[in-house]
Amino acid sequence: MTSGVHIMTRSPLGRSEARFLAKVGARATFSIDNAREVLEHKSNDPTRQFLEKLQTKGWIKRIRRGHFAVIPLSSGEGRTPQLHEFIVAMELVSPAAIAYWSALNHHGMTEQLPRTVFVATNHPVRRPPKQVLGVHYKLISLKPAKFFGVVRDWIDEQPFQVTDKEKTLIDGLDLVQYVGGVDEIAKALAGHWSELNETK
Repeated sequence: MTSGVHIMTRSPLGRSEARFLAKVGARATFSIDNAREVLEHKSNDPTRQFLEKLQTKGWIKRIRRGHFAVIPLSSGEGRTPQLHEFIVAMELVSPAAIAYWSALNHHGMTEQLPRTVFVATNHPVRRPPKQVLGVHYKLISLKPAKFFGVVRDWIDEQPFQVTDKEKTLIDGLDLVQYVGGVDEIAKALAGHWSELNETK
């Protein structure tokens, strides 16, 4: 009697595939253009076929159209890229900044951990992804004039963009539905007012 669990295994790599993964594996993610440069292909067509084969074999995972992540050996049977959701968010749209409730939590201004990752950008996004690698994302399109107060931070030795404390609170007051409601932003303001730079 079997347990009903299907254990997925990876197919062996060819020499060129192994060389490719060795070169791109140090990156958190890579694009089809990155892959074409590494493979020294003159067009994207053979690159697409190469990447499709690697994905079928279980060595890479598509994040969104033209963007991929390497699945490390340490990922186990689940075969999921071990990427922090903030790093993945940077690949969903450009420019991108972790914002609203996610930024509020990142800055330690709320104890609530939102189930959705909130990401701000400065332009409309057609067909924004709602779920990537099992994580829910909410992309919020701001007018260019409202896209400011963005700083760089690091996680797992990878950079990402996030709104600073002041901009996070401003955004929260503007769109309270994206920070857990009025009570949540009010508590953040009351508890962290002394940490803010009032000149910003």
